[in-house]
Amino acid sequence: MSLDALRGFDMFWIIGADGLVRGLRSMSDTPFTGTLATQLEHVDWQGFRFEDLIFPLFVFMVGVALVYSLTRTIAEEGRGAALKRVFRRGILLFVLGIFYSGGVSSAWPDIRLMGVLQRLALAYFFAGLLFCFCKPRTLAAIAVGLLLGYWALLALVPIRDI
Repeated sequence: MSLDALRGFDMFWIIGADGLVRGLRSMSDTPFTGTLATQLEHVDWQGFRFEDLIFPLFVFMVGVALVYSLTRTIAEEGRGAALKRVFRRGILLFVLGIFYSGGVSSAWPDIRLMGVLQRLALAYFFAGLLFCFCKPRTLAAIAVGLLLGYWALLALVPIRDI
């Protein structure tokens, strides 16, 4: 139930609560509403604001829900049914993301392949596969390896003009 409450909170911001905050600021431009509005804009490069947590929170919730649902599916129907579910959902989310971005109305080079839904699909797909085939200790090692690899990319790969 708490996961559903957190999902509802996150969806509130995804759907467009930032517009509500901007409207509140236009009605009453105070330091409080200004601070709220600032927190709902992405930082250009360095820094961190509330807006930058909305998508990662949703990906986190997908991972938590995945553990609950796939554990039950594996226990009740077996690993094959769980894998079928992971493949079906991953492909469906990816295709829906392409349709949402207007993929069928655009020529090939202009199709947006990596929107939000596509990223969620890939995260769900690979996390689901790992969950179905790996034990908890292996999953922990993979998580540590991914975090260290991501840190290494950020810390050691030079970026032009920075």
